[in-house]
Amino acid sequence: MEKLKLLLVVLIIGFTSISWAQSKVSGTITDNQGVPIPGVNVLVKGTSTGAATDFDGNYQITASKGDVIVFSYLGYQTQEIVYDGQSTLNIKLEEDTSRLDEVVVIGYGAVKRTDLTGAVASIGTQEITQQKKTDLGQALQGRIAGVDVRTTNNKPGAPLSFDIRGNTVIQNNDETRDGLDYSGDLSKPLFVVDGVFFDDINILNPSDIQQVDILKDASATAIYGSRGANGVVIITTKNGIEGKTRFTYEATVGINSVANKPDMFNGDEYVAFVEDVLRSSVWQGMFDFDAPYYPTVDDYNNAAIDFSGEFRSSNEEADNVANRRYTDWQNDYIKTGIQTSHTIAMSGGNNGLTYNGSIGYLSNEGIMGIEKFERYNLSTAVTKKVSDKFTAGLKAYLSLSERETGSNELFRSTLRLAPTVNPRDPDGNLILFPDDQDGRFTNPYYEAYEDAWLNNTRALDVIANVFLNYKPTEWLSFKTQFAPNLRTTRHGQQFGLLTKSARNDETRTRAYYDSFFNTSYTWDNIIDMNFDVAEGHNLKTTLISSVYYRQDEGSQIETRNFDTDIYKYYNTAAGLDVRTYSTGYEKETLASFAGRLNYSIDDKYLFTFTGRYDGSSKLAVGHEWAFFPSAAFAWKASDEAFLQDVDWLSNLKLRVSYGESGNDNVVGPYQSLAFLNGSDYVYGENHLNGVVVGGLANYDLTWERSKEVNVGIDLAVLQNRVRLGLEVYNKKTVDAILGKTLSAISGYGTAIGNYGSVRNKGVELTLNTTNIQTEDFKWTTSLNYARNKNEIVELDGDLDEIPYGNHGVRKIGAPVDAIYSYEFDGIWQIDEAAEAHTYGAFPGQWKYVDQNNDGVLNQDDNVVIGSISPDWIGGMTNTFAYKNIDFTVQMHARFGTYGHSEFYNNFAPWQNDRAKFNKVDLDYWSPNNQNAKYPAAQYASTGNDYYVDVDFVKISNIGLGYNFNQNALDKLKMSSLRLTLDIQNPFTFTDYAGPDPETALGNTYNAGYMMKTVLFGLKLAY
Repeated sequence: MEKLKLLLVVLIIGFTSISWAQSKVSGTITDNQGVPIPGVNVLVKGTSTGAATDFDGNYQITASKGDVIVFSYLGYQTQEIVYDGQSTLNIKLEEDTSRLDEVVVIGYGAVKRTDLTGAVASIGTQEITQQKKTDLGQALQGRIAGVDVRTTNNKPGAPLSFDIRGNTVIQNNDETRDGLDYSGDLSKPLFVVDGVFFDDINILNPSDIQQVDILKDASATAIYGSRGANGVVIITTKNGIEGKTRFTYEATVGINSVANKPDMFNGDEYVAFVEDVLRSSVWQGMFDFDAPYYPTVDDYNNAAIDFSGEFRSSNEEADNVANRRYTDWQNDYIKTGIQTSHTIAMSGGNNGLTYNGSIGYLSNEGIMGIEKFERYNLSTAVTKKVSDKFTAGLKAYLSLSERETGSNELFRSTLRLAPTVNPRDPDGNLILFPDDQDGRFTNPYYEAYEDAWLNNTRALDVIANVFLNYKPTEWLSFKTQFAPNLRTTRHGQQFGLLTKSARNDETRTRAYYDSFFNTSYTWDNIIDMNFDVAEGHNLKTTLISSVYYRQDEGSQIETRNFDTDIYKYYNTAAGLDVRTYSTGYEKETLASFAGRLNYSIDDKYLFTFTGRYDGSSKLAVGHEWAFFPSAAFAWKASDEAFLQDVDWLSNLKLRVSYGESGNDNVVGPYQSLAFLNGSDYVYGENHLNGVVVGGLANYDLTWERSKEVNVGIDLAVLQNRVRLGLEVYNKKTVDAILGKTLSAISGYGTAIGNYGSVRNKGVELTLNTTNIQTEDFKWTTSLNYARNKNEIVELDGDLDEIPYGNHGVRKIGAPVDAIYSYEFDGIWQIDEAAEAHTYGAFPGQWKYVDQNNDGVLNQDDNVVIGSISPDWIGGMTNTFAYKNIDFTVQMHARFGTYGHSEFYNNFAPWQNDRAKFNKVDLDYWSPNNQNAKYPAAQYASTGNDYYVDVDFVKISNIGLGYNFNQNALDKLKMSSLRLTLDIQNPFTFTDYAGPDPETALGNTYNAGYMMKTVLFGLKLAY
């Protein structure tokens, strides 16, 4: 009995000591921005005791002093904390960028990043919203290797251009006579927003986006078959998370100002330039090649010149020059624009229902005239688990946007006008034509402030995805989803009486009114199977049936000769001169059957097989259908036993893939058919209207097909502190669609067909490093680099080259956007005057290479001198974090782009319009400056003189952020609060003298200044 009592006492003491040692510990888990993380796993190591954080990131668990508590969550670094007995333990989880995008959307499904076999890049919501960009394209710029995102126009709301792994289209819509038109790029990727095929991602609010996944190689894109030849960008908007309703508010406010303003001649410099122009003209006239007589430097300096033709007294210009009284036309019309945005969102759910909704507004003012972009966004996502087997959901997105670009001439008119002319007369009245030398250019005031030139586009976009998912067993599910897309657009433009276009002539006033209504939908039916075939062998299969339908309608009208500007573009009937009116209709359909098989052995050897069978209504009868297969293999080498003991190796995966994808976007819906054009003819004494056959049918027109091999390596070392991704690819496009030149005797110029072949091959490198990591300080770097070589492999028949436009060529071995012109060989000097004369040139003009040494410069001397596509692109982001403060610097670069500069064509000193207009301050040749980089003023232009390298490095964003700590949040009754300051486009490093090297190859008509934006931001959550 005594022994029993003693044993009982021992047990009671032991139990009591255990009870005393165990304590309840609670806290909040947040990310590095102070935002609570729901669903974090909290576990006492070595036990089954665990919990998960609620919607506000709160948890409670029982632990004993000395226990190790493990905090883990997908996309964040796991933390192990030795419990010291405290009652409150708050944790901040650091993002693990090697796992941040672990769940990757690959089209009709998702996989863990570790199970990927193709080349797929991802970017999450934090990176997307980090820089407070106004649209998604800007947020992606310079962030992903091989993805070339280009600014096409600097006015607010302008769309951006996308290319993934180069240009696969041998005859692109961006071809012009000299420069580049980004509006019709046929090499852009497929955009998929929540399952909806989409074109204008500019309408999306970056704050609404959860993740962007970019499929780059043919193995990854093959699931989209004919739609994925140029790569696929999958955009997933935010979903709800089950838990207490959470409200967030994001806002920015800032100012836009001009960045990288061109260095035009000031008043004194312009006067000196005019003197050089006049001297050059006289000096050039002194050459006598028969005598011969070659004028000297002294002849140049002693030449008698007359300023009266340039500086006239009729408009006080001569008096202005005498008194050094000048006008700064640039600064007089540059203003400060205001940018602001607001997004309110809520999400939550319970009992199997989750929801997310947001309302957003953006206003972005330009820095000249009436330029402005406004956008309203409404987003909603609702998912309901109806039963254990049925889940239904709806995602809908609405965007209403309005873009006003104002005058197409304002930017270049303020640069053209000489600083020596006046905007107003002595009485203060505006002068309609400030420069007497040219009556084409009106006072910019009327286009900047009087709304005389309007250029307005209003668009309403509605996209939706309704789905029903049925899962009868754990390994089988069926999903049907219907995704419509409606877009209505109205474009109106007015050229008022006092604009440069009308020049105070009523007959030249005009108004345009265009309206378009586009309807499309995709209906997908998807079967997924996922089961273990045997121990260590897993099979995942996806079967897809899809239908795509698109219908476009539109109407356009142009009328001229208005007696007032008051109607704007709303009353085209008031124009007395009806120029054009038309309506249009197009329809296309695409039917598809696809399958994907993922087979895994021991989770180390991964196989993917994909096939898609597509039928397009745009291709010739009998050639509508084609099959696009792919296969890929990945080996998780670091999981092998012989590498388990390699401490420095965190991950090593090798990948290889081959795939084929098609493209029918190069042709319109009816281009395989013969078509009719309107024509007039005389029959007897009558003038009649009729129709003629306008083109030949091609009964063999079929798919353009791309075949690609990709080899990839994913490597991580030093506990994931250094992570490297390397891709090497070779992509050949066969049966490329282009217009075949026909004999004139046929009566037709070209016929569309599968006549060419293009190759793109390159390398992509992604490097992420954690350079320093202590308890309070962290420095990380993300670097990407991509090099692509593009070349034409085959043309129609035996042809080696097909010149087009002024200086374009399709040539075997050359890029598809090659520049074809004379090769530059410096500038002719005074002692070379006799030799220059044999080529019809003078000292001070460009010297060109006579390729065949026949003493004549002609078409036979044209060679490929460059390409519009860059040799390489890259980007780098450095992030520094100290306690609650973070600092980020991002840059991106493009090198190797070469092309015709419309800006130089208008503003280079050697542009041959004498000295009517102002010019950019460049180092031009004269007898007194014979070592100049550029040719002589006035007489040097020969039409080939405006090709430039437009290499650049841009510091695209400098950002500073501060996250309030938990004590402050508790007092404010908030779950997170963050303040930011961002400076966008603060610095550009380039040798190009124009306003923006990124837009240098576009037309100066409707151009604008690159903007620097200083933005203050606020983000809070309850």
